Amino acid sequence: MQSLKGRFISTLFMVISLLSAHQVRAELIATTGDANIAFLMPLENGISELTLVWPIDRPTTERVAALRAGLASVVSGGTSSRSSHKIAKYKQLKGIRHYVETSRHNLMLTVSAPNEVFPEIIVHLENLLLEPEYSEGWYARELQYSSPTKSTRTRMPEHVLNEVVDFLEYEPDEADTEVWDGQFRFGQPIQAILRSGDEEVESRTIRLVNKLPRPKGKWELPFAKWAEALIGTNEEAFSLPTGVIHFADPDSTEMLILFVKAEEFADEADQVGTNVLVDYIGANQGSEMFRIIRQEMRAAYDPRSDFVVLGKKKAIISLSATVEAVRWPEIYEKIREIYQSVRSGKIEQEGFEIQFDQLDRTYYRDFFTEPVWGTRQYLHEYPEGADGSIEIPLFGVFQTLSLEEATANSHELLPPLDDFLLILIGGGNPPSNTLQSNGYCLLPKSTPPKLLP
Repeated sequence: MQSLKGRFISTLFMVISLLSAHQVRAELIATTGDANIAFLMPLENGISELTLVWPIDRPTTERVAALRAGLASVVSGGTSSRSSHKIAKYKQLKGIRHYVETSRHNLMLTVSAPNEVFPEIIVHLENLLLEPEYSEGWYARELQYSSPTKSTRTRMPEHVLNEVVDFLEYEPDEADTEVWDGQFRFGQPIQAILRSGDEEVESRTIRLVNKLPRPKGKWELPFAKWAEALIGTNEEAFSLPTGVIHFADPDSTEMLILFVKAEEFADEADQVGTNVLVDYIGANQGSEMFRIIRQEMRAAYDPRSDFVVLGKKKAIISLSATVEAVRWPEIYEKIREIYQSVRSGKIEQEGFEIQFDQLDRTYYRDFFTEPVWGTRQYLHEYPEGADGSIEIPLFGVFQTLSLEEATANSHELLPPLDDFLLILIGGGNPPSNTLQSNGYCLLPKSTPPKLLP
């Protein structure tokens, strides 16, 4: 049975049928209202960028995959006046890059290019969106390209974490999964975020957004007011199960050990403080996991921690290492020991300061050089757009955070390791009875690679 939220958004973002140049009926993805346009500080590497944001009405894994592939095929395919081959050559010549991204309820297209050619890039984007040439083959290729990598085959931490993100971000598909054919048109977005500083680019962006089609009909209240009135402001629980998921492969000589936890923070200071602590544990060559597990024990080639921000004051925390199968219980205990030591406040301050400085520089560098990264920070803070001045509190924390306080509060900032989900993929002995007592799921290596039910 469709939820009230699903029915409301499905009604708000009406589906209409249009005829393309090939007389193909296409689903229009668009809002009935006006797009909120934001002008952020320009990037510092000679690049301009524009991001268009469309809400996803039914955020199931299949629907999201179809929308991503549909949008990718539109911006990579042809138009009524240019073939896809000519467009590919044009993009290469002009230095154009397209990024198709999704978050919980948003589909995002970011286009970037050097400042000097960006005015004409806006016109090019307008042609792509208003005159797309639909191709079943191109859509199928993009769908295949964007399909998640099978983590139980690659056994790489980043692929496992991608599946965890999908579990947290998207709703499960129903038993009778609808087949999406990729016949989409992308009209009026709910947000447009521009980083240019060029007045001509700003005016062309406004013209582009106003030209994009929207469904018939109009609501008297803006999206945010309708959403708040009808569905409230509570999101689905941001959590993962605890216990152990074990993909057993007796033929494998390695074992991937991966701890993961979905965490919500009280404020931005707690988020950054936790991020620095997690980095200190295992983020790079200056971390405790690298120093002990890689250098001293020579037990893993890539011991690591990950801190993946998924929303405002929301992130997943992960610790992982790929080790010799027969040694996995030993390395598991060493990871626990390192984590518990940092959680108890046993932190070498010089190394802690180095990790903090690296994180500070990374945030600054990515915000002013990486188009998609900066836009995501804005969307985390302003999911419905900004009406006045724009401020991202997360960046201010780097000027005020006390590392001494973060050390003193490490027990509160880092969650208990027993609250993490443990994922094991590979060979070696099964987990002990003690580990299994917190919940245990044994899956053979032939099991499909969907990690979470």
